Amino acid sequence: MRKIKTTYYGLKDFANIKIPKWQRWTNQKNVKSLEQAVKEQGQLRPILICILPDKTKILTDGKHLYNAMLNICSSKFNVIEVYVKDEEEARNTFISFNTKGKTLSSLDYVVSYAGGKLNSYNKFLKDVLQSPKDEKDAKDVHSKLFTIPALIRIFLGAPNIVRSGKSNLHNDYDRILEIVEYLGENYLTNGVLVQQMKRNGKSMRLNGGSIIPVMDKIKSNSKIKNMKNKEILYLLIDYTQYHYNSTSSCTFTKDAVSLTFSTFLQEKGL
Repeated sequence: MRKIKTTYYGLKDFANIKIPKWQRWTNQKNVKSLEQAVKEQGQLRPILICILPDKTKILTDGKHLYNAMLNICSSKFNVIEVYVKDEEEARNTFISFNTKGKTLSSLDYVVSYAGGKLNSYNKFLKDVLQSPKDEKDAKDVHSKLFTIPALIRIFLGAPNIVRSGKSNLHNDYDRILEIVEYLGENYLTNGVLVQQMKRNGKSMRLNGGSIIPVMDKIKSNSKIKNMKNKEILYLLIDYTQYHYNSTSSCTFTKDAVSLTFSTFLQEKGL
């Protein structure tokens, strides 16, 4: 059984603490929210520090809380020290500590596993999200058509797979990335689509949720993958109009798009 100790740190105790690459990115909105919470209620949750056999201390959880308390000039921090055998055990402690509170997003898991040097997650951060420094940097990399949750789902799979650390990239990964990059650059700016949205509303097009079943079908359809990028773009523009006209009360939800896109491809002989 691991040794666990509850104690208090002062500012000087944090001077040489290591912040690992697998730690979640800093979200300034979270820091500000925690500042207000600490002002009103005090520190209700401890900062988690893992200690390696060589006495290296790792800030395992509570970076946002530490920054919030630092901003309001706190000088005393409630800390839990957990003694671990190596940094991998510290990372697992970070995930376990947060899973219980259900505070980790899929992106947090991606960043954590990438820091743990799992190749699929590393490649996703480097190639798909283009080596972002934080979540703000990662947003809108491929336009508002592809949200971060959508990109994670398209390239790394369902949330349960992503969070298990067992995601593998698609065999046609390079081709799928090429299609995503092209659609991200051209779908929302296409003249036909722009005019349709002016007539029918800005939401009458594919979005971060509904692009997922579309890309899933593209990934499994060799005929579409062998088409030129511009042809795939025109296919999705045609489909957008098709979907809008296919139901009396059109909505571009994931389930609705999944159904009509299958029918659309059948009618196109794809």
